[in-house]
Amino acid sequence: MGRAKRPPRLSIACLLVALSSSAAERPAIGDPVPLPIMRDLRDGGDRSLTALAGRAGIVVLFWAGWSQRSIEELQRLDAAAQEMAAHGMAIAAVNVDRQTLDDAETTELRNRVDRLGVRIPVLVDRGLKLFHDYGVVTIPSTALVDGNGRLAYFLFGYSNEQREELFDAMARLAGITRPQPPQPLTVAPAALRRLQLGRLQLAQGHEAPARSSFETAIKADETFADPIVELAALALDSSDANGARALLDRAAAVEAGHLGVERERARLLAVESHVDRAQAALEQLTASHADAIGSGYLGYLLQAAGNSTGASVAFEKARTLSGLDPRGHISDSTAAALRAMAVYRREVAVAKR
Repeated sequence: MGRAKRPPRLSIACLLVALSSSAAERPAIGDPVPLPIMRDLRDGGDRSLTALAGRAGIVVLFWAGWSQRSIEELQRLDAAAQEMAAHGMAIAAVNVDRQTLDDAETTELRNRVDRLGVRIPVLVDRGLKLFHDYGVVTIPSTALVDGNGRLAYFLFGYSNEQREELFDAMARLAGITRPQPPQPLTVAPAALRRLQLGRLQLAQGHEAPARSSFETAIKADETFADPIVELAALALDSSDANGARALLDRAAAVEAGHLGVERERARLLAVESHVDRAQAALEQLTASHADAIGSGYLGYLLQAAGNSTGASVAFEKARTLSGLDPRGHISDSTAAALRAMAVYRREVAVAKR
């Protein structure tokens, strides 16, 4: 008989996380929780979670490299770190891949974090002590600790539904007032049907019929801004800056604050060679709105500018929001970025039908 194969290390790690701490006493909401000194993955020194915490508190993510959900949450929290810091809330990631890491494993993990482009502090939980102290049983898990060192919120896992719940809890703790979504507009059914048909035609490459469908949608309901924005986007696809500007002004007059108007105004800046201003506008828009197309636009501009790390974060956000990965379109120049924007916008628009 041949020698039995040794179980892979990642399987051992998964089993460890699944079983350890199951009997541990879990802190309750409102209880004080430890914020100890831990090892910094990047420089090997010691960092105190207490010192890292802001006036509003700290988000502590327990993550492992074998968990794709962990990595998704790690990247999204990293993308939100700057906004959270401005409101007094810090974010730190605690790696729980193994109880102990040797030098080679530490280097491998550090390189992986660097490839992910993560900038928030990444700490190593030696002996999984903090893991036990917080009663973690699921990876990823996330603790929100308030400015007084008390547990304010705890999330096990990271499903699609839980994502927004977590960020809502972070916003409440940081005192951030999120803009309320606009009330649904009453749209003439004929206008909505024509809009959907136009988007489908556009995704299939039939621009002239799509344009006609959008124009018919406008005639069916002149208070409906979406088909006007679609026509403006078509104008931008063909670099017709003046036509796009007039249509965007018209859409803004119909519905103030329309997300599509703001997004396409940013693209208009890029078409007119104001790339830095376009990038700044998209950064502001995507920081305050969960908009897949805007995140894709931002990623293409960052990629064209050589900022591959920032582009990766923006692309991942776009993929998470839409389910469509924008990275299939190359944008190594501003011209290529503008072409990629047009393609990705059409893909996402038809997916929303």
